[in-house]
Amino acid sequence: MRRIKAYLPFTLNTFQMLLSYKANVIIFMLGEWLMLTVSFFLWKAIFSSSPDKVINGFTLNEMIMYIIISFLTTLMTSVDISFDIAREVKDGSIAINLIRPISYEKRMLFQALGGVLYNFVIIFVAAFTVVNLIFYSTTGFTSDVNIPLYMLSMMMGIVINFYFSYTFGLLSFKITNMWGMSQIMGAVTQLLSGALIPIVFFPEIFRKVITILPFSSIVYTPTMIYLGKISGSEAYNALMLQFVWIIVMIVISRFMWKTLVKSLSILGG
Repeated sequence: MRRIKAYLPFTLNTFQMLLSYKANVIIFMLGEWLMLTVSFFLWKAIFSSSPDKVINGFTLNEMIMYIIISFLTTLMTSVDISFDIAREVKDGSIAINLIRPISYEKRMLFQALGGVLYNFVIIFVAAFTVVNLIFYSTTGFTSDVNIPLYMLSMMMGIVINFYFSYTFGLLSFKITNMWGMSQIMGAVTQLLSGALIPIVFFPEIFRKVITILPFSSIVYTPTMIYLGKISGSEAYNALMLQFVWIIVMIVISRFMWKTLVKSLSILGG
């Protein structure tokens, strides 16, 4: 418990910082809602032009729900800590952080949780409640199982994405300028996580590979569990795959830390 208390200030500091810069958050959210609106009209046009009312197992209403839930899930699992690591390496502040008597990995984890806490309190709770009410009023469907499993899956998605971002950020110990790689990796992650398009819409040969990768566990798996598209034993297998990826990503991140921290060149001053 004492060890956790040592890291809580990093969570609170990030939360308070985000509260202080409300304008940045509002502008970011407006951009995200614009993308959400574009996706809505795009899929509406696709279903309107199709002779089939069900496309790859989705009706139009289900696709709209997928867009909204995947948006909220993406918001909650967005723990891009790689930028912070690269910035610390570039300005030299990492030198001070490395000599502190705390774990750098845990410090970054609790710092990322500050952003998660902010998104959960300020945006997710109200939005998710409204979405559930709309979902129930339009379909009459509710599930005491899907929502808890969705929450569990989403929490594991947060951990997976953190360790992926943390591992990717450690590359800045070796690569000075990470901006280009970050842009490419962000686009790849969005595509393969199911944030832009459900993975079931990919060709079967690619779909089988993508569903095994950790990216699908970040957004696609929680969203499909919420919609009931993944249920029963399939849902528990998906959760188990998420748990396995958490272990794998932790092992990879710690291996990279031990390997790269030895050759770290401190920049800045």
